[in-house]
Amino acid sequence: MSSGGEGFGSITWWGFSPVLDLQNEVLESNSSMDIPDEDGKESESLNILIVGAGDCRHIIKTIAQRKRHKHKKIHFYVIENNPELLARHLLLMTLAVEPQDKMGLQEKTELFLEIYGNTLIRQQTYQYIQDKANLFIEMTADLDYADERMPIVDMSQMKHKERDILQGVFKFWREADPRYFDVSNLWDHRLRCYLGARYDNRTGAFDWDLNMKLHEIGAKVISKLEYLRWREKGIAFEAREGVYDRPNKTLSSGMFIKTRDGNTVPMRGYWGDMVTGPFVTFGIESEEQSLYKLANGQHIKNSQDITLHNLLALFHELQTGAKYELPPEAADSDCSSKVVEIEDVEMDAEVTGENHEHDEDSHHAQQHHKHKHKEFYAPIQCDDVCVHFLPLNCLNNIHSKTKFQKLFNVVFMSTSMVQQFHPVLRPMFANDCTLIMELATFILDVNKDQASGFAKRVTEMARDVGFELAAPINPAQTFARFVFKGA
Repeated sequence: MSSGGEGFGSITWWGFSPVLDLQNEVLESNSSMDIPDEDGKESESLNILIVGAGDCRHIIKTIAQRKRHKHKKIHFYVIENNPELLARHLLLMTLAVEPQDKMGLQEKTELFLEIYGNTLIRQQTYQYIQDKANLFIEMTADLDYADERMPIVDMSQMKHKERDILQGVFKFWREADPRYFDVSNLWDHRLRCYLGARYDNRTGAFDWDLNMKLHEIGAKVISKLEYLRWREKGIAFEAREGVYDRPNKTLSSGMFIKTRDGNTVPMRGYWGDMVTGPFVTFGIESEEQSLYKLANGQHIKNSQDITLHNLLALFHELQTGAKYELPPEAADSDCSSKVVEIEDVEMDAEVTGENHEHDEDSHHAQQHHKHKHKEFYAPIQCDDVCVHFLPLNCLNNIHSKTKFQKLFNVVFMSTSMVQQFHPVLRPMFANDCTLIMELATFILDVNKDQASGFAKRVTEMARDVGFELAAPINPAQTFARFVFKGA
């Protein structure tokens, strides 16, 4: 059989660039945000199109940090090419907005890490996925119930057939028999196909990719221990000691494989990235500069520590509306942040969010009363946010619809789907729309010349659509930014 793709994989379970606050990415030249409407009022909404991001990282950060900016109603429009990606978006967003009385910050951060980047997870994480799979089956079957349970998510624009497919994904998640997704053997098979003759010396190959590629392009906080563990087993994060022996079925997807006799057959497996890893998205950049301290020329903190801090800070801000500040004793400590930081934040959240919880008590009680026969409790309230799941692969089909004309103020295009960016899309962009193109910097199977060529190609594609480069691109960048100037 074929290998099912190179190290990049055929499905992007995580992005290949750091997380962004997309509201902060609106360029200063974006005057369309302040143009009065027919009633003389400034625009009160921000419309963001996210194409092929592979995860919901930008959505979570933008929601969490929205109170740092001028208040606007934020609409996210999400396009992916696989139903399993939308299923993961729904799961991780549901986890992010779990209220504090149901899940503390420490547990939330650890669960998120495992689901996000590990092929093998702990039993309690496995159970959480099964429980939410039952919830999502109910939600996809009853959109009114979905609006009550997760009001920030809108699935109404998806096709009925696509929601049926999503139900099939969730039913697979709740299947208890781990033999249906033997991810350890599937990982090893992909690894053998990818490395070929280098498999027996794979540790050397992994070390080369880490030191000569990831570290060279700026990700020096990724430690050898965590990177080699992930390359060998697919376990990126071990935030808590425990037994990681249950398959993470959210990383399972289907693919058509050509057999040796020439037939094409569907096969479920792990078809995602096996080279870069889930470290880049949350684990190499942070507002907290103390995480980059060196001792004897080596980073004290690693990518897991930074990921833990960043996620914890986002969940704290999402819950309280206040920016998280690392306690001085934690900033000065050389030990791992996974216990000190999380416990301190959780205590802070209990104090800061006390009044917030009091305000929501009656809301929780009311909602419990409505749906006694279904799981229901109110998530963290985000009344000024809506995430719209659009039909799969619909980018080149929506430009002619009236409701999308001059709608989008911000557009994020991933490396994996940038080939769909064509001039026919021009009517969808508002004046001075900000375009963010993910570059191939962190795709390790791409060399420097190819990455440079890719950057030039996406620049040409953007210009063909009517965008102008906002700033010159240098080789170390992970994004190219453009502003829409029309025809």
